[in-house]
Amino acid sequence: MLDFLAFPRAADLGSPARTQEAQPPVQVPQDALIIVPVRGLVLFPGVVLPVTVGRARSIAAAQQVVRESRQVGILLQRDPQQAEPSAIDLHRTGTIANVLRYVTGPDESHHVICQGEQRFRILEFLREQPFFVARVARIEEPDVRGSEIEARFLNLQSQAVEALELLPQVPRELVAAVQQASSASALADLVAAYMDVTPDEKQELLETVDLVARMDKVARLLA
Repeated sequence: MLDFLAFPRAADLGSPARTQEAQPPVQVPQDALIIVPVRGLVLFPGVVLPVTVGRARSIAAAQQVVRESRQVGILLQRDPQQAEPSAIDLHRTGTIANVLRYVTGPDESHHVICQGEQRFRILEFLREQPFFVARVARIEEPDVRGSEIEARFLNLQSQAVEALELLPQVPRELVAAVQQASSASALADLVAAYMDVTPDEKQELLETVDLVARMDKVARLLA
């Protein structure tokens, strides 16, 4: 089943936030990535989602990303109850994202609107304070084509549209995004992002690089 409630709407994004210069910027190597750990959320390439940043480390990380116009690594923590995770508490596969906006809500909560770009794998953590910094390996999307992929693409697209039509008040943008998906990989990641499954199941899909296997897993979960 698809969960369109997570689909970001412009009215939900709040007001632009100003970054604070509470401390000097951390020197981050150009070949390293600032990491923001998240709970209960898996960002996929090509998907735009609001990410709440509430912990001091995450706010500091997000603010430096915005100040320096850097990309950020979104990484699911293994135990959502862990208040202050260490490197060992984080999964090793995440998504590199561009920060489209950094906003604050009416309750002064902090959010970054992230657009996923590419999967990555942690090679090593360089530091954990004042926020996580790691060297990573970008995971290239396999260039797989042919009748087998095309058949799965059409089947998954049909499944997703059918599921959306069963739900009330579905955002038109989400239906259009499914119908206009540019590739089998983009479709699989889009559907995976909005499926009503556990974060661990989404993490497994994120870690499934093989496109045929990923599409089959998404189709099974959607059925």
